[in-house]
Amino acid sequence: MSKRFSLVIGLSAFLVSHGVLANEPVTAEKVLQSILTNHPKLLELEAKNGQRLQDMAYAEAAFDIQLEQDTALRTSGYYSGDYLSQRVVNPLGAANAKFKAEYRIGNGDFPYYEREYETLSGGEVNIGFAMSLLKNRETDKKRMAIEDAKVGLAQWDAEATLALNELVYNGLSAYLDWYECHLNEQIYAALVQTTKRRGNAIDTRVREGDLARITQTEFEVTVMQRELALQAASRKAAQAREKLAYYYRDNQFQPINSAQLNEVPDAIAWPWQAGSVNPASLNGLIPRHPALQSLRAEWQLAKNKYRLAENALLPTLDIEAKIARDIGNGPENLTGTESKVGLQFSMPLGRRQAKAEASKASLKLREIDAVIQATEDALKRDMAVGLQALQYGQNMLVLQQKQAALSEALFSQERKRFEMGDSDLFLLNSRESQAISARLDAVKAEIEIMRVVLAVYFQTGLLADPSLITDM
Repeated sequence: MSKRFSLVIGLSAFLVSHGVLANEPVTAEKVLQSILTNHPKLLELEAKNGQRLQDMAYAEAAFDIQLEQDTALRTSGYYSGDYLSQRVVNPLGAANAKFKAEYRIGNGDFPYYEREYETLSGGEVNIGFAMSLLKNRETDKKRMAIEDAKVGLAQWDAEATLALNELVYNGLSAYLDWYECHLNEQIYAALVQTTKRRGNAIDTRVREGDLARITQTEFEVTVMQRELALQAASRKAAQAREKLAYYYRDNQFQPINSAQLNEVPDAIAWPWQAGSVNPASLNGLIPRHPALQSLRAEWQLAKNKYRLAENALLPTLDIEAKIARDIGNGPENLTGTESKVGLQFSMPLGRRQAKAEASKASLKLREIDAVIQATEDALKRDMAVGLQALQYGQNMLVLQQKQAALSEALFSQERKRFEMGDSDLFLLNSRESQAISARLDAVKAEIEIMRVVLAVYFQTGLLADPSLITDM
């Protein structure tokens, strides 16, 4: 299991310990926990992680001990010599080295050109060791395949972190949309009910002649407009419930029935509070950004390819040592212990392909270096923009709340004047519309702060990291 999935499990336990698995209410904490434990994206990431682990196992299998056998049986002809050889070959991890242990036996009459197959009656036992002195000494395709697999695992861990980061961001953004839409729906529903109750008093005053009949018609138009606004708000809330259900799931990885998402909690338990944002700390997380980690892993893969290309330019110089001893009876020249040392040298005269590969790999490294720098600069830029947006958003929230309070006070005063007959319905509706608009703007500004904070933490690439959760 990779560290990313261990992190997810740890976060799940952390959330459970804080009681977010209760049925009610649907808080941001509970949605976050659901995303990181019950979303099918996790099954996809886990399966991909398993594939990367199998790539590692496949690469390491190149160094498994091998059993080899050669058999030659002469079925016809003048000579009768038969031959059998069994070897155990153990590839080692350094210098392209390998250790061999072999038993071979030859029986019968061999022609002169096959005399190397002859052994004493009990056969021959030999052990040998081989290694590379130039080409393949520092690295080779088998060792590089293992290193590439390790780098691939690190790169995959970064990509999984990015995927979780985006999943959490989209899920919590859907939650904020749901929260805002339902607050707006509640405000419009309360407005419609208040307006209808006012209609009884207006009907009475029209019947008594205190107000003109056109006032009643104007009021009915206002009611209709507000009912239409309520319907529009209800439609948006219904759509928001369906979108949230995609991220909010049960233990069977199935979306929660959207009918269970009608209630808005009094406190949504937002995990990232604006007051806890530390710009210096967040900027310090940028070098850890999984996008940069993935690019660094890609750079290492390119570096490995460059090393292989450089290795291909070297001449081959391999050394092999072998000690053998025959057992049993037979010719005197086969008795005793025999030792051999051999060298193999080769050098390709045409090396244009290897040079081209090395040059291409070197250019790839330069390309990735440039991408890393550009990506890091872009992350710093986006973080600076997000932090500025947070500062302005907090100032805007204060102003919007003041405006909402003033508009509400103005509407309250206008309502008293209307009840005393010193104002008309048109002005009253206008004041009330201004108050409702200001209240909606204040709600939007408050939720916008949460969106900006979410976006700021999203820029770190580590939204799923429990150490960044500031209010649990």
